[in-house]
Amino acid sequence: MKGKILNLMMLCLLLPLKAMAVAEGVTIKNYVYAEKDGQRLTLDVYNDPSITTYAKKPVFIFSFGGGWEGGNRHAGHALLTDMAEEGYIAIGIDYRLYIQQVKKSAEGLTRRNFAESYATAIQMGVEDLFDATAFVIAKAEEWKADTSIVVISGCSAGAINSATAEYLICNDHPMATSRLPQGFNYRAVVPFAGGIWLTDCKELTWKRRPCPYVAFHGTSDELVPYDFATIGEGKFSTFGPAHYMQQLEEMQVPYMFHTYVGDTHGIAGFYDKRWARQEMKNALARMIWWNEKICLRINDARYDRTHVDRTLEDGLRKMGMKE
Repeated sequence: MKGKILNLMMLCLLLPLKAMAVAEGVTIKNYVYAEKDGQRLTLDVYNDPSITTYAKKPVFIFSFGGGWEGGNRHAGHALLTDMAEEGYIAIGIDYRLYIQQVKKSAEGLTRRNFAESYATAIQMGVEDLFDATAFVIAKAEEWKADTSIVVISGCSAGAINSATAEYLICNDHPMATSRLPQGFNYRAVVPFAGGIWLTDCKELTWKRRPCPYVAFHGTSDELVPYDFATIGEGKFSTFGPAHYMQQLEEMQVPYMFHTYVGDTHGIAGFYDKRWARQEMKNALARMIWWNEKICLRINDARYDRTHVDRTLEDGLRKMGMKE
């Protein structure tokens, strides 16, 4: 009995050391993937060389949030470390922040230039995501990366970049076809409070079936609409997961949609919560590794949650849009 207790004590002592060893096994290397507008765009590659489960490792690319006016690739550090420990080559990218430029201009961000400004910001963000992806594909042999399994994710603005990028690929948009190999598609998209944002588009039409989506979103999100909305005098359409998930279901595309009833844009930060990351990893495993044709809908409602009724206009004013 005494021996068993000692063995148990030794195990308890060794467990934290083992966890620490896994974390210490993750290396981070920085690369310049493009130079645009006088700016060096870089990405960080998180990898754990001690994990040799796969001859080639799947890839996970994360785009930070910040309204296209702030943030950087370091925001995803905990998530990317976690995914590297899971056996992915995990990548955090920087991208151009056009709204930051607009707000620094003499006119600033106004109702008049809102639609054009955000359309340009998203175009730049998606272009940079495609260029980062192309860089990863070019490095695939050196990094031992499996480019047939590239998952993209993001929060808020980064989630919009990611969700919109997949839509453009599926519709053979020149932005995608000019940057990515013919026939390439992502294996899954994971938006934390993100949607598909487009100009001059009243409804989504998919030329090809998209890859699976794993989405987290609050019903009272005041910045990224949960469902469908138009802004900028109707010039700009925002398709939230409550809208496009129905289309995915009709096309029998696997998805997971975790709805947080009454929650606002704070859901964008859930990529930093371990339990949300585990939920994401479980869904990806079922869709990618086990090839399950599933649609998962989760409604998270709390009795003690106070409902917040805010409009997108409220959110935009909070972000500094002038009348």
